[in-house]
Amino acid sequence: MKILLVFDENFQIEKEKICDFLNKNIQYLHFTVWSGTLKIPNNLITKDSFSAVLNDIGKSIDNIKEYDDIYCFTDVPYHNNYFFSHIYTTPSIAIISFWQWGELTNLPKSNGIIYFIADILALMLDESDFRHQETTGCIYDFLWNKTGIDDGMREGRICPLCLERIIGNISSDDQQELLSDLKILLNLLSSASKWNNDILSDESIPSKQETALCKKRAPSTEKGILVMLASPGDTVIERKYILSHLESKFRVNGHEKRCGKRIMVNGWEDLPSQPGYPQDVINRELAEKSDIIVTLFKHKLGTPTIDLTTGKERAASGTVEELMLALNNYDNNSPLGMAYFYQKTPKIDASAKNRDELLKHWDDREAFREYISTRMIYKPYLKKEELLNDLLLDLERVIVSCFE
Repeated sequence: MKILLVFDENFQIEKEKICDFLNKNIQYLHFTVWSGTLKIPNNLITKDSFSAVLNDIGKSIDNIKEYDDIYCFTDVPYHNNYFFSHIYTTPSIAIISFWQWGELTNLPKSNGIIYFIADILALMLDESDFRHQETTGCIYDFLWNKTGIDDGMREGRICPLCLERIIGNISSDDQQELLSDLKILLNLLSSASKWNNDILSDESIPSKQETALCKKRAPSTEKGILVMLASPGDTVIERKYILSHLESKFRVNGHEKRCGKRIMVNGWEDLPSQPGYPQDVINRELAEKSDIIVTLFKHKLGTPTIDLTTGKERAASGTVEELMLALNNYDNNSPLGMAYFYQKTPKIDASAKNRDELLKHWDDREAFREYISTRMIYKPYLKKEELLNDLLLDLERVIVSCFE
């Protein structure tokens, strides 16, 4: 899908840097900057001036039919004070207004450009035209209160209900690729914005931990990258699906070719029956020998591990212990940690006898998620298919960034 970026003659932005950033980080969409400039008559975007812009662009761009979408950026306001309007012509054209940007947020326009591109892509994926009427931080907020754009950039998220709706409506590979690019943009946007960084700046990497993980290292074996899957007992369906498909899909879908490494995926199921405290065996035989530990969490953390010497709790669960093995070490001999959290809260019947226990499991999971949020970037998921797709893309990027 080809998109042309058009900028108002008075719009101050590093055009080529924005374009390079987009093309470097996403895979399905391809962006080009128009060498000409946008001119809006009367310094106000109305129905008539929008039509004038369409005519001007149509006459000025010789190869206009090569593009699927054209996104125009300006500081000129809309007569109705909206952010943008999208006309579904061929190609479709959107004019995005940054009128009084400095009154709405202290984040730079470059972050806003990425937000609005993500916003338009999100609308492409949802035929329902749904919009949150209140500000929630979801990309599907209508933003009646335009200051909500600040929350939207900092959160960079799709809420669970919207994500479930979108995934349920996806019916083609093109839509799946579009969703993958949208997720990448939102993750990059949130990572930069929540630290008040320009998304184009090298400082947009949010944590020392992430920086440490990007130091090149050698795989533990010449055969490829050893990936361990760790998860508590309530992820049986997701776990079985990932163990069955991750390794083969990584090869068949071209990820292995692009990153130059094959992956070998293992779990506790691959260990032979043997004596010893189970968690110690898993740590020794799998976790400590792995290059990457992928952890999945659904509604609970799992069963606590015990210090056999003192009888006291060692970690909140085996999965937690395995992830912390990666996060508590910063040298190149320790595995890298990746975490994925189910987005929807559990449905608990008010009359259930174990209701308090289930609620505590969820509270503990949420507390742990908050705890690691300052130590690593984690990802949300809803369906196992979406989880697999995210894992494939994330593993490729981690391998390219972190391994020799």
